[in-house]
Amino acid sequence: MAVPILVGGSAMSLGWYSIAALFLASGVALGLFFRDPGRESPPAPWRVVCPADGRVVGITEVEEPDYLRMKSRRISIFMSLFNVHTNYAPITGRVEFLKHQRGSFYRAYLPEASMNNENNSIGIRGENYQVMVRQIAGTIARRIVCRVKENDFVQAGQKIGLIKFGSRVDVFVPIDWEVLVKEGDRVKGGISQIAGAK
Repeated sequence: MAVPILVGGSAMSLGWYSIAALFLASGVALGLFFRDPGRESPPAPWRVVCPADGRVVGITEVEEPDYLRMKSRRISIFMSLFNVHTNYAPITGRVEFLKHQRGSFYRAYLPEASMNNENNSIGIRGENYQVMVRQIAGTIARRIVCRVKENDFVQAGQKIGLIKFGSRVDVFVPIDWEVLVKEGDRVKGGISQIAGAK
């Protein structure tokens, strides 16, 4: 009778080990996802600092009707599950505009996600220019955190929010500004310079 008890005990122990391993793996995954490394943005007047880690998935000329209210250049950065998901202020200036829009949850890298997905737009006025950053929810990312409010003064590279579990950030800059990245480039939030005045 000792053998069945031993086998049953081993099976039970194996089951507890499996559960413990699953919880440990989940904890490590969440720790990696919510990691928030300290970063120091290089001083760069008249330069736009990347607002998120990820890959540039689109550079498009669009009409921006909400804040810039003119033809603009939209730079789209897709964040996978493995990227740091903290968002950073693209320029130094004052927050003039905030708009949260409910919407769909298309895959964040698709072009239509910019307008149709749930999103949060932040307009910042710098020295004689304006830039807007849009936090966009994705299929899995359904929680946008914005940590600034209107009239807040932000420094380029300052943490302004978070999007949980895979998402996208768009930056809208004046049409005549030079884009310093191309589609497919890997960029680092708060550090990479993605656009600037010519």
